Amino acid sequence: MKVLYFEGIDDVFFVPMTSPDAPNVKPVYDETNIERLPIAVKLAVKGNGSEKVKYASSKIFRRVSKETEHELGLDHVGMPIDLLDKLNGITPVKGVVFNRSRAKEMPYFGFGFIGRIEGGERMAVWYPRVQLTLATDTEYETTTDDDEIKDVKLTMKASPLLYNEVLNTSYDSARIGTDMITLDEFIDTVIYEEEQLTLLGVGE
Repeated sequence: MKVLYFEGIDDVFFVPMTSPDAPNVKPVYDETNIERLPIAVKLAVKGNGSEKVKYASSKIFRRVSKETEHELGLDHVGMPIDLLDKLNGITPVKGVVFNRSRAKEMPYFGFGFIGRIEGGERMAVWYPRVQLTLATDTEYETTTDDDEIKDVKLTMKASPLLYNEVLNTSYDSARIGTDMITLDEFIDTVIYEEEQLTLLGVGE
């Protein structure tokens, strides 16, 4: 079996969540406002989970792992300010934003990205429940003769849905199978459960 190498990250997607999920309640997204942006430079994914080991007869009987969240670090070249305000849950007044030191829950949104694979193949991932982190790390520099376009850092936390515990869903066009969907079908909506694939003609 041929090993295909990852060529690079492609577009990224932001979809506002208009109604948060809950146990037995599906999330609702504003899919009329899916933002597809060609801005990504690098995406770092850091897992945060736990591992439990059970011993029996002085041997490892079972090792159980659980992922609780992913920290996503997106380096990008720039983002529309209106979208950034939505992700931060702020409403400007005459173009001015007042940042206060009050506790608040950041808005939830769906985040996705496409990756390019050797031979024209594509992979894509949806994180259905994401928030921006409030920690900021910003530097301002003066311009010089050999100035370069600076990357901007966006840090997000992805957590599992309360509805069905899905942390993310992934698609890879290189997978072998007759029940494949297209990349366009996968990225057209935030995919978070198998029922959605059935509606796309998969698993029938």
